[in-house]
Amino acid sequence: MARRIAPPPNGAVCRPAEDHKAGLSSSVPLQEAENTAAAGDRAERDLRDAKETLELRTEELAQSEARYRAALKAGRLVHWETDLEAGVRIWTDEAMALFGITLKDGRGHFGGEHDEFRLALHPDDRHLTKGFYELADRQDWFPVEYRILKADGTVRWLSGGGQVVARGRDGRALRLVNVVADVTDRKRAEEHIHLLMRELTHRAKNLLAVVQSIAARTARTAGSFEEFLGKFSSRLQGLAASHDLLVLQDWRGVSLSELVRDQLAPFVETGSARLGVSGPEVFAGPKAAEALGLALHELATNAVKYGALSRPAGRVAVSWSWQNSDADQSRLLLTWVERGGPPVTPPVNKGYGHVVIGRIVTDSLGGKVDMDFAPEGLTWTLSVPAAGLAAEQPQV
Repeated sequence: MARRIAPPPNGAVCRPAEDHKAGLSSSVPLQEAENTAAAGDRAERDLRDAKETLELRTEELAQSEARYRAALKAGRLVHWETDLEAGVRIWTDEAMALFGITLKDGRGHFGGEHDEFRLALHPDDRHLTKGFYELADRQDWFPVEYRILKADGTVRWLSGGGQVVARGRDGRALRLVNVVADVTDRKRAEEHIHLLMRELTHRAKNLLAVVQSIAARTARTAGSFEEFLGKFSSRLQGLAASHDLLVLQDWRGVSLSELVRDQLAPFVETGSARLGVSGPEVFAGPKAAEALGLALHELATNAVKYGALSRPAGRVAVSWSWQNSDADQSRLLLTWVERGGPPVTPPVNKGYGHVVIGRIVTDSLGGKVDMDFAPEGLTWTLSVPAAGLAAEQPQV
């Protein structure tokens, strides 16, 4: 059966071929417009994504830079960059502050007579710069240590290193990042340690000489080994007491009142009515403290054996004061007075103790000693120039 085609409604005329061609021609520009719009949307999205990524990376970079600067600050480090090829240095504010230089935008020079880095170095260390750049040509990182001389005349020690961040085809360094820290305090501490070691060696030799002298002179007057051992040990204890006080004051000096009380502590109870100590605040240096300590120890030993401290009612008074000589030079007058002991007679034989309280203390301090062996008790007087005491005041 043949298929019938319904007529078009409302009397419209059907033109299939023409209508098909018209439909094709009208749909092409429409699809092109849709494609262009879609491409525009994609481009806009890509641009937006790229912008967001750039902002994210910029923020991450800023955070990284902040952490880097915080780490440098925490480590008390400063840095700057050197472009050897362009002859330019780019300084950070922290680095310029440390070196004491001021540059617009932190832009300086590398090489030539206007090289602010080389000019800031201590004159005795400027020759080191050549070696730094020679190291940079051979290795990526190299250590540095040098002094800078600031405008006010102060000298600071800096220590750190240089990192090569770019090289030429020939391997030579083109750009460096320099990082240093101020190590002046460490350097001063090291110098102080070296000084202390030298001083310790010197004092050890002196101490050995004193001990040898004590041993030799004690042996000459001792009647037996037991007597020698007792006297020698006692005298070493007196020497050790002076050294203990010096150690507590970092070997700067000791208070004379503390020295007197510590030396007499083994012989008479501190605060006892049998001992009187009076005088202004005076500090004795290490050499003076040793000599005075030995003399006080010998005086106390003699007082316990033969003098005032050998009797229950005996008493010792130690006093000192400042006086002026004819040359108007301040002198310290130190007096040891014994009362209440047995009648005193001048010694017939002068042993080591007499040498200590007489010649040794005067030779060490450049002073004068006077001894009065009055029947009522010994009076020992030492006059010492202020220079002979030479002590550094302790830090409060």
